[in-house]
Amino acid sequence: MTTSDLMTAAFSGYSSVMSLPEIAMNKGYVCHLNPVCKCGVHSVLLTAYTEDNVGKRFFSCGSMEVNISNRCNFFMWFGDFDLLGWAKHLVLHLRTSCNDFESKLIAKTNELAIQKEEMQSLSLELEKTRCQLEIILTDKIQSLEFIKSEMMKLSRGVYDVWNVISDKKLDK
Repeated sequence: MTTSDLMTAAFSGYSSVMSLPEIAMNKGYVCHLNPVCKCGVHSVLLTAYTEDNVGKRFFSCGSMEVNISNRCNFFMWFGDFDLLGWAKHLVLHLRTSCNDFESKLIAKTNELAIQKEEMQSLSLELEKTRCQLEIILTDKIQSLEFIKSEMMKLSRGVYDVWNVISDKKLDK
């Protein structure tokens, strides 16, 4: 099978499964038509993003998808496609922008995780404070109820004394 046959077979597989943006961003595509590497498995079709080879497709060991420690050093360029100067710069810029965005996303995700932990800590502290205030309020209510009952006793005593005094005045 020639390189041209491989390219036609691989791209025909892509067009039926993936859109062009998906082809550009894929991590690796294994096809039964891909060459077999030294490990005896079908190789993976990848894209280079080095400055000299940006956008060029190549086959690499297919074992990397399964077990990175047992992979061979199989490498074969996929066709002779080469990007023009402006396209290279565009792809490198887009790749850098994507990496920057991914780094910012990871940083924001980490920041949100820290904020979530802080919120959970504050929530626990708030619940603890609420429980403490509930205990204090319960104690104050009990104290007020005790004072009320004592005042009721005193007022009954005052009422009784008043009645006694009133009865004595009436007797005179």
